[in-house]
Amino acid sequence: MPCLRALLICLFSAMASLPSVALEVPNGPPILTVSGEIGAANMGAVAVFDRAMLEALDWREIETYTPFTDGPQKFAGPTLASLLETIDVDSGTLMATALNDFSIGIPVSDADAYDVLLALDHNGRAMRMREKGPIWVIYPSDSADVIDDELGSRMIWQLDRIQVQR
Repeated sequence: MPCLRALLICLFSAMASLPSVALEVPNGPPILTVSGEIGAANMGAVAVFDRAMLEALDWREIETYTPFTDGPQKFAGPTLASLLETIDVDSGTLMATALNDFSIGIPVSDADAYDVLLALDHNGRAMRMREKGPIWVIYPSDSADVIDDELGSRMIWQLDRIQVQR
């Protein structure tokens, strides 16, 4: 009996560390991987998304300014809030990492506070790697001058992975 009890404790402990909800598996090439303390996954304890999966989230098209472009620009993509809802994350910090391994912390609270967009399209075209794609984190603004340095530093481009920390 002591062995069975120890086995059950180990089994339940292992199950408690796994995400509770399964997502569909991507059909196309993955462009975003989310790991860490998430509540939904599709590949073990990780959530992997292709473009079609991200397009199925709360897709928005906006015209905004950035500190990195001239004049107003059009961006389209899912809201960060809809991604977080999909993976059951409501608090903590997102360690967003680009293809070149640049990394920046984004508070989960920014998703709603600033209507953050995970832009996949720029001026009507899918963003390629050389054009800051596949994903550019956009903080909408009425003017490039309104974005302060702290928020501007969170506008990471070539985003390909996020680790959720709570």
